[in-house]
Amino acid sequence: MLCDSSPIRPPDVDLYLVAGVRTAPLFMEGFRLALGERLEAAGRSVRSKLLFPYGDWTRGLVPQLREIRRDIGLAPGEADRSVGGNRVLDELGAAARSSPSSEPAPKRLFVGHSGGGVAAVHAARMLMEREGGPPAQVVMIGSPRCRIPPELLDSVLFVYKQGTARRGASARPSSADPISLLGTFGGWAAAGRYRVPAWRSGKHAPAAIRAVPIAGGHADYFRGHPPFVGPDGRSNLELVLETVWGWLVTRGFGG
Repeated sequence: MLCDSSPIRPPDVDLYLVAGVRTAPLFMEGFRLALGERLEAAGRSVRSKLLFPYGDWTRGLVPQLREIRRDIGLAPGEADRSVGGNRVLDELGAAARSSPSSEPAPKRLFVGHSGGGVAAVHAARMLMEREGGPPAQVVMIGSPRCRIPPELLDSVLFVYKQGTARRGASARPSSADPISLLGTFGGWAAAGRYRVPAWRSGKHAPAAIRAVPIAGGHADYFRGHPPFVGPDGRSNLELVLETVWGWLVTRGFGG
């Protein structure tokens, strides 16, 4: 494991940063530290790890893309077939599997960038199936879209780069990050009087979806220095951190 920080007292939060394709070893380190500090300031004891389920930048690009493409297309009930999800569980080790303990189990939080967000969703689903109890919380940042299992719909935050708003009264910001447009949250569902199957683009979408006006592109969500700073003086890292933290507070991580 490249990065592993452990608290002095027993952790009540296990934080896992899950990298995507061809990721540099320290790419998510700044965000790991910043989020860990925010959690600790809220009174949490944090243990954190940085995971590379598809390999880092030393592994070939083609096999990584092949594995992620396969994982993106999995149905909600096929998480156990996920290449990245299973590797996340393997990297967590014995602590990720059910075992009796006198200590309360820490809350688990996965933060995945790019394809790492897909692996994180699948790992959270498999953990829930193996251990029971409440699901881990998952943050997908600049990730491809994948079908979120129904048990996790309220436990996933999808963050993407804000783009140009579409025209019309119900205009919504579109993504300016092409990676977050890959895949789908959609699925078929019966509709109308005769229950004819119809495609619903958001059938498997998470309950929380947030756009952030970062500077730069897909590789820049965690930049904390110029030129990745907005007109208000906040860096990309600060914008993403505030977005993620606002959601985490609603999920019980604020204290």
